[in-house]
Amino acid sequence: MNSKITYAVVDIETTGTDMTVNNRIIQFSCALVANGKIVKTYVTDVNPQRDIPEQIVQLTGLTPQRLEKAPTFDQVSAKLYQLLSGTIFVAHNVNFDFPFLNGEFQRVGYPELDIEAIDTVTLSQILLPTLSSYRLQDLSAYFNITHRHPHTADSDALATAKLLLILLRQVHSLPRRTLEQIIAVNPSLPQDTMKVFLEVNDRNRSQPLAEKLPEPLKLSTGLVLRKRQTIHQKVIAPSPDFKFPKTKLAKAKILPAHLESRIEQNKMMNMIYNNYASHGHHPAKPLVIEAPTGIGKSLGYCLPFGYLTSSRKPVVISTATTYLQFQLQNQTIPMLNESLPFHINSVILKGASHYIDLNKFRHLLFVNDHSVQTAFIKAQILVWLTMTTTGDLDELHLNVEQTPFVWKIQHAGIRWLDANSPFYEDDFLRYNLKKAQNADFIIVNHSYLLKNWQFFKTFKEKPYLLIDETQQFTEIAIRNHQKQLNPLAVMSAINRVRGDIQERHHGSARDAFAGNIRLNQLADSLDASLDHIHQLLKALTQTLFTQMVSQQTLHKDAHFFVRLVPINELKTIIRENQPALSALKNQQDKIETLLIRIDSEVSRNQQAFTNREYSEIYDLYEDFNEFMDKLTFFLSILNSDKTVIDQNVVWVTVNHLKDINSFTINQGILKTKDYLNQRIYHSFEPPTFTGATIFSSRRSQFIFNLLGLDRKMATVRRLQSDFEPQNQARLYLVENPEAEQFVTSSDDYLKQVAEAIETIYKHASKQTLVLFNSLSAIEKTHRFLAEDGFTTEHQVLAQGVNGTAAKLSKQFIHNEPAILLGANTFWEGVDFPARLLENLIIAQLPFDTPEDPYNHALYSIERSRGKNPFYSLTLPKAILRLRQGMGRLLRTKADYGTIFVLDPRLITRRYGQTILTNLRNQIPIKHGNLAECIDDMVKFFESRP
Repeated sequence: MNSKITYAVVDIETTGTDMTVNNRIIQFSCALVANGKIVKTYVTDVNPQRDIPEQIVQLTGLTPQRLEKAPTFDQVSAKLYQLLSGTIFVAHNVNFDFPFLNGEFQRVGYPELDIEAIDTVTLSQILLPTLSSYRLQDLSAYFNITHRHPHTADSDALATAKLLLILLRQVHSLPRRTLEQIIAVNPSLPQDTMKVFLEVNDRNRSQPLAEKLPEPLKLSTGLVLRKRQTIHQKVIAPSPDFKFPKTKLAKAKILPAHLESRIEQNKMMNMIYNNYASHGHHPAKPLVIEAPTGIGKSLGYCLPFGYLTSSRKPVVISTATTYLQFQLQNQTIPMLNESLPFHINSVILKGASHYIDLNKFRHLLFVNDHSVQTAFIKAQILVWLTMTTTGDLDELHLNVEQTPFVWKIQHAGIRWLDANSPFYEDDFLRYNLKKAQNADFIIVNHSYLLKNWQFFKTFKEKPYLLIDETQQFTEIAIRNHQKQLNPLAVMSAINRVRGDIQERHHGSARDAFAGNIRLNQLADSLDASLDHIHQLLKALTQTLFTQMVSQQTLHKDAHFFVRLVPINELKTIIRENQPALSALKNQQDKIETLLIRIDSEVSRNQQAFTNREYSEIYDLYEDFNEFMDKLTFFLSILNSDKTVIDQNVVWVTVNHLKDINSFTINQGILKTKDYLNQRIYHSFEPPTFTGATIFSSRRSQFIFNLLGLDRKMATVRRLQSDFEPQNQARLYLVENPEAEQFVTSSDDYLKQVAEAIETIYKHASKQTLVLFNSLSAIEKTHRFLAEDGFTTEHQVLAQGVNGTAAKLSKQFIHNEPAILLGANTFWEGVDFPARLLENLIIAQLPFDTPEDPYNHALYSIERSRGKNPFYSLTLPKAILRLRQGMGRLLRTKADYGTIFVLDPRLITRRYGQTILTNLRNQIPIKHGNLAECIDDMVKFFESRP
């Protein structure tokens, strides 16, 4: 740090963020930093001479009465101007504080401050690229910075000053090569923030000696990477006889002292260990263990499998989310390794596209695509590469859908790796797959297991298999096999690839191949094969359209027509078109081989290409992969394997004009039992299934049918929760005779839902989650709330209106109090503990739509078996989802809150009592109209300490 520089770290509180509507500063604070330490602080309240919104009062604690006694801005402006002159202005979001403050100076007759200004938000984002939040209070928590009063200027300024000192040290510690590359990439940063990097780089250049990288880092083909542990093949030898601790006392001796002993967790541990360790007495069976929230199921299965596993027989743990994978790898397993008399080696495996391709990144690093976002992400990745040992792009928390550059640097798969590639030894995907071959615990998510089960067939012995969040496993198994494809999209994808390799097309891959005879020959062969595929597809699409649509009666559904294709008819269609399908498959294999050969030739001649030419080549690869994915989908839907046909259902859709260009083929899996047994379970020891919500009722066959298990051959346990829901929550069944006459998707009903949300929230402004059955219902309800003016006064986050589920979850956590309107994943995939969720509103019971073609096919099968699909399929699934939704409220023993069910069907329909009986709910239930329920809610919250 330059000893002559003084940083003025500033934070202001204002009546609002928009300067165009007469907003004013209500508090100013500054911490002066020089010579690496805080040398002076200053804070003053400011009388805004206008009304202060109640939301600002609640946020800052600055009341009108307090501010009336404060000086006005024109009274303190001279002192503030003198204080800041000659300094470098620093703020956490400088593009707000600096212009706002200058606007106030101009308003009272001062010129704008002519000083440099830097931003700690973007500095943090580049230097700490793996953090999930860059709010000041979250950064303070990460660095253990004391920050007692967020959203008060004096506390915020002091915390920002301490953060600045840390960030400046981080910049100075960057490897020279990395720093130079960040500067060359030239990310667009607020105000003068880039000068922080330039100043350190100038200092580096003045040093006479070349830099020696710290021990954890190495230079690999121009990139600074973090070194990884060498993977040594395990030698299989007799291991010490570590006796599994079966008793509660024995477990207490090896587990950390701070862990609470739990009776149900102990049962779970013993069940799992005995099932597999006692194979001499009885064969292992599939285990199904419902383990309610709070009993510690992660430790409940990790401990026994730790004693069971070896490098020859690892356990594959399949979870529902990336977060759960991270939690196991970075919390549960390290805790066990501190306690157990042996070490558990673990690895997380994900699909290839989750990993960075270093070769692509290096070639695209200095190619300017004129995107501000791309340059910023490149700078983040350069820093991240000095930190990561996995190469997992998820560590960066980027929204891949909104970040096209990330698509270009995703790994294409192990089959594309060339041993001649300069990064072959450093390739992250290759490293993780090799690590998995020697791991005790292999942690995957459900999608990875379902798509990559064949990888585990290569192991010397069948691995153990633990499936966590079982209820989501079956849903993902079904969702992963619901495919939708417009054949026209495949032909459009072909045209994009051909455009990349057409001659005389400036800026194409063919342009980059100029002068290389071999590459041009391969490109000619690829173009010819793609043309052949295009002709085959065009003819086959016309035939399929004629067979499936033109000669058939279609069902009108909203704005399109839909038709379920009977299995026997589908078999006939596939048989009649087998020559064309076989020809397509042969051409697919041929073009994949051709592109791999092109990639290999490019790698052998890598010095011949500029970075810009590599960008053009990677555009070809990207378009090719997209085309291959679509073609693979298309061929899988028309798979000739009779077993596959019988396991799936196919339906077609077309627009109201019956235009062939809108012709779409859809496929979904019908028989999960056959699919899971043949592809998944067969590769493992009998699996263990666990989750907080597995069974819809004690006798229901529903989950066993979905999992493909013979109930008689499985061991089933339902563990008891140690929560006290009777003291922690209340469940209100709202009686509303007016709502009973409306369909729950109607405008009239949803208008009443909006009114109920407003009334509940006004009586208790708690963190509130409202669960719906569809995004369209959310959109309508949000519109009604907006029309009432409710959304202007309160923070209302609506899925599909304000953003994705992931984005809204973060906003909900960081904005208290708030209301979140959610569907889909919010019923089961979110965790808002403690005060992050205190009020849960069920707007609609979570029933599937019977008109959906996939559900229609399932119901047809149930009727053919003489069953009522509502009671055998729809109701059990709705009970499970309702249990999952209600489970969002109580996540720990300390949590408390209320649940309102607005859907009248739970009270008025005969099946409502069936649902209530099978909720396994110990929360006290109250019936009454909305006013009566709210009165009780207010008393409940008032009774809490």
